[in-house]
Amino acid sequence: MRLLCDQNVARRYVEACIQASDLRAVTVRDALDPRATDSDIAAHARENGYVVLTADDDFFELSDRCGCLYFHQVDQPPVGDVLTAIRRIDDAYTDRTAIVEVVPDGWI
Repeated sequence: MRLLCDQNVARRYVEACIQASDLRAVTVRDALDPRATDSDIAAHARENGYVVLTADDDFFELSDRCGCLYFHQVDQPPVGDVLTAIRRIDDAYTDRTAIVEVVPDGWI
């Protein structure tokens, strides 16, 4: 899965996604202007085959434009659980734009 990691996701989760050999993850800061709007991020994700990993629930409103993984980091789940959930979601979907899931939620 190609992930576009939003700026509000804790760095340890972003780094784990970037380092995972089976994921292709980039940050909004690296791929776009750090001041990019949610709409800009969603458009970039859709145009470039990314699923947005975000802790911003506003992305649910944009989920018809790109795939979205909402990460509820208040619970601070183990990094491994988040990666496992992302991999299972990746296996479950063929259309990345149809992904609208909460991670890790019931995926672990």
